[in-house]
Formats: sequence, structure tokens, C-alpha cells
Amino acid sequence: MAHYKLILAYDGTNYNGFQRQAIKTSVQATFEEALRRLGWQGRSIMPSGRTDSGVHARGQVISFNLDWKHPDTDLQNALNAFLPADIAVQSVAQVAADFHPRYDALQRQYCYQLYWQAARDPLRDRYAWRLERKPELARMQAAANDLLGEHDFIAFGKALKEGATTTRRIFSADWVEEEDGMSFTIVGNAFLYHMVRRIVYVLVRIGLGDLPTETVRLGLESGSTGIVSLAPARGLTLEAVTFNEDK
Repeated sequence: MAHYKLILAYDGTNYNGFQRQAIKTSVQATFEEALRRLGWQGRSIMPSGRTDSGVHARGQVISFNLDWKHPDTDLQNALNAFLPADIAVQSVAQVAADFHPRYDALQRQYCYQLYWQAARDPLRDRYAWRLERKPELARMQAAANDLLGEHDFIAFGKALKEGATTTRRIFSADWVEEEDGMSFTIVGNAFLYHMVRRIVYVLVRIGLGDLPTETVRLGLESGSTGIVSLAPARGLTLEAVTFNEDK
């Protein structure tokens, strides 16, 4: 019996989030069904974190125990043969038995995509938030800079468990302008439920001139921005999870 670490990519459009649910389609349940076809008898795989309904991933990390007598590449190929087209294993490696994708993670990186255009673009809309006008990048970046460091982010999300800490550390938060769009990449030690999408929504409102640039700073200081809206899930992708080299 070996302990495996997998990097998983998926298009979250047709799934009600990563976590297994009783009556709704999830990435976890779909993956576990494929794994059972290879003889897995475990109760649950372990993920580095949960993604919301409609959120995508390029670097989700999961682990599980499996009695597999063949090379790691054969396991990757076998799983991909049983998985649907919108979920794919990117890599497979055997790791120490005590490896845990969530608790051993040092950093998580998310990227959010948006663009501006008068008419809908059905192809881009699957992976980006369409705005009707261009927001001001300088205002959004100035506000994003206030996210850096360790703060109580209760104004931008909630803990997955009642009573758990809402303090998180953000290492970087950067907007990059493209031809007719922007991407926002944020790296932190961990994120609260809905945290990235609420941050993006507030930053975009700042960029559009609807909110002052100090909204983020004041929200961190007071514990509330008074805003509960979220950026659409489709623009968000979990890009990577970082571990110690020995993990």
C-alpha cells in the first residue's frame, strides 16, 4: 500500500464545487468513482482545499492510499482513461505516509480573469468575468497592496469551521493588464470561504470608481466592508499549491 500525491486539473463549470455532496455532482465524487474502478477501497481522498461551485483548478493537490503494482505513469493514464474530459490528472508521485495536502501546504495561488466588452463572448465567459467598461488598474493595485501581510480577513470571508481563526497571510496580490482584459494573481498561506471572490469584487468596484481605494484597508481594520457580493465563480482558478521540498 502506497501513499500517492496527485495534481488535478478541472473545469468546474459542471460541478457543484470540489467537495463530495449527497445529491449534487462534485469533482471529488467523480474522481473517487474513477479511483474505485482501480481497486481503491478508501473512504475519502484528501484535498489541499475546497473550491466553490463553478471554480476551476489547474493545480489542485490530492492524496490517497492505494495498493497499485504498476508504475506511477500507469496510474495517471488509468485514472485519466476513467475520468470525464473536464477532469484530468496532471502528475502522480509516491510520498511519505504522513503527507497531508491541506495541513502541509505552505502557499496557495489563485488567479482571477476578467475582460471588458459590450457584448457577451460565450467562449471567454466560461473562464472570465465580463465587464462593460474598463476598470482602472492603478486604483485596484493600490487597494490590493493593502492585503499584503498578516490580517484578520473576516471582512472578506468566513472560516470553514465555527470558531476557527480568520487570520491569513497574503504574500502577493498583483493585477496584470492584457489587451482587453486583466488577471489578478493572489498568493497566501490559506484562504477563507469565498475570500478571493469577495476580494476581487471589492477591487473591481474600486477600479470602476464605485468605492474609494481605502475600502480594503478600512475593511481589514474594522472587520467589515458592508459588501457581501462576490465576483462570479467562473473567473477563478486554483493555480498551484506549494509544499516543502521534502513533501
